[in-house]
Amino acid sequence: MTTAPRLMPFPEERVLEDAAFGQGIVPTRLHALLLPVWQVEIRADITEGEDFFLIDRFLERGLRHGALHTVDELSTFFALDRALVAQAVRVLTAIGHVQESAGRLSLTPLGQRSVDDDVRYVITRQDRRRLYFEALSCTPLTRVHYDEEVVTPLSGDELDRALRSDRYPRFTPIHVTSGFDRAALDRLTSRTDRARFNLPVALDALESLNEEIVFLPVYLVRGKAGLLVYGQAGAGATHDPELSELCTRTPEVISALDDGTTAEEADERVLRAARKWLREQQLDSVAPEKDDDGTWSVSLPATAFGEKGLPASRIGTYRMAGSGFFRLWCPDDSLRKRALLDRLDQRLGSRRQVTRQEVEELIARLARQLRLEIPDLSRLRGGARKTGLSGLEAQLARLENEQQ
Repeated sequence: MTTAPRLMPFPEERVLEDAAFGQGIVPTRLHALLLPVWQVEIRADITEGEDFFLIDRFLERGLRHGALHTVDELSTFFALDRALVAQAVRVLTAIGHVQESAGRLSLTPLGQRSVDDDVRYVITRQDRRRLYFEALSCTPLTRVHYDEEVVTPLSGDELDRALRSDRYPRFTPIHVTSGFDRAALDRLTSRTDRARFNLPVALDALESLNEEIVFLPVYLVRGKAGLLVYGQAGAGATHDPELSELCTRTPEVISALDDGTTAEEADERVLRAARKWLREQQLDSVAPEKDDDGTWSVSLPATAFGEKGLPASRIGTYRMAGSGFFRLWCPDDSLRKRALLDRLDQRLGSRRQVTRQEVEELIARLARQLRLEIPDLSRLRGGARKTGLSGLEAQLARLENEQQ
């Protein structure tokens, strides 16, 4: 066995918390999957839109609407240096926006469209780039999957290392037997929601140069009322609605989740893990309990938390046991309130800027997780002051003064 770098830069527990307390499902299992994705290298004439340079915008509007047709007329009308205008016209001619005939300047159709849409359209001939399609139905992936600093599709040696890794969780690949559907490229050129799928304004003379299967690491949370998929781009704090829908309706994925383990066997695995963890914490007198929703928890006394015990912020969180899990709990109301403050301090401390609405949504979610009434900002600020969380107190004071 070899140890590969962690594929998901966030813990599984964060995914479970969002599924349970952000999305409102009762999670029953968590699976680590490698979804197949077609990585398609294409060549095409690409039309992309960008912001106008200020002078270019005025010059093109002058040509379009001002009955201006020469460099001299443009420089005089806009009171600009003639050499500057001449240089700008040369650039606009080079990108196909301006043309000259018999000494008169005019806009090309591309330039006219740019003025009308207030978008600086630029055409790149024979551009080469990669496009991604999930391989189970050949649907294009959304823009978030193109962030190379966050999303890492696996192939070749990287895939082999991931499959041979002794790190948990173990990722299960979903395989496909059919080839890439070339009609997916034709459907791509007719989409109107291009920006959402990281597509340029137009793709012309499109051809595929290479098609390769790569694998996308995801966590899939299975619940009693459906499933949710979490990819690398969401940092575990938000699910991917497109991939969630795809996996829900794909038999290959559902069959991969059914590993033959019965409900009784899954429960026994969680119980063994929970009892082992309790022994390690010297809490042998505590027994795991099955909650009303069918999930497992360990209810710990207040004495289990503190400087010589567990941090209060662990209350309400999950611990993994294979694809199952159990939840840490404490019936002490005061400790759960402290847990809310600590968790809030942890979450806000890692964010440079946050709005009042975002914080209130986070507070409501943490209160649900800890089975507390939702406190207002003023009450939380007082609690932060009493517990010495000065940074949190300052943030809450600022947010109190923010317009709702």
